[in-house]
Amino acid sequence: MKMGVVTIVDLIDKFQKVADIGKSAREKQRIINVVEVFYIWDVLVNKLDSLETIQIFEHMIKDNDLILIKNKVKEGLLEGIDDMEVLMRDYDLPFPMRPPADISTTFYIEIVSDRDIFQMLYEIIAAFFPILGIGFMQSTTPDVRKGLKNHLLLTMELQEMLVEYGKFKGFLNQPPVYRP
Repeated sequence: MKMGVVTIVDLIDKFQKVADIGKSAREKQRIINVVEVFYIWDVLVNKLDSLETIQIFEHMIKDNDLILIKNKVKEGLLEGIDDMEVLMRDYDLPFPMRPPADISTTFYIEIVSDRDIFQMLYEIIAAFFPILGIGFMQSTTPDVRKGLKNHLLLTMELQEMLVEYGKFKGFLNQPPVYRP
């Protein structure tokens, strides 16, 4: 979001925060609907699963540029996990089981290439578009909408970075060029 530009979602979110001052989690639960609870849960579970998958394969990356890309994707997942956990705490929702903090593997699978890891990262990020997009469209609570919107925008930035890296390295499966 650009500095100085306030969106309707941001403005309504600020109003909701003021209105929620002093409310208990039980009172806040009356505001949120079951669809929003599902999407908060689903986004969090998917981000946790994706983080665990990255942790399994991150030590097999050989390319320094891919390590930087993986770090950006991992940072985005961690940011999303933190934000969804804040929403879950605010509404006193049950938390899913977290993966281990780190998965240190002592074996190295030579058959797993940087291209394979790139494809995994690409698919992880691509999988969030329908979840975040539909969750945003079906959400009516301002702080939930704002959280989903922010992560949809972050996902777009990560996807853009992955596409450019994939094109540069020849890892991206691009459709053929149209020539009439």
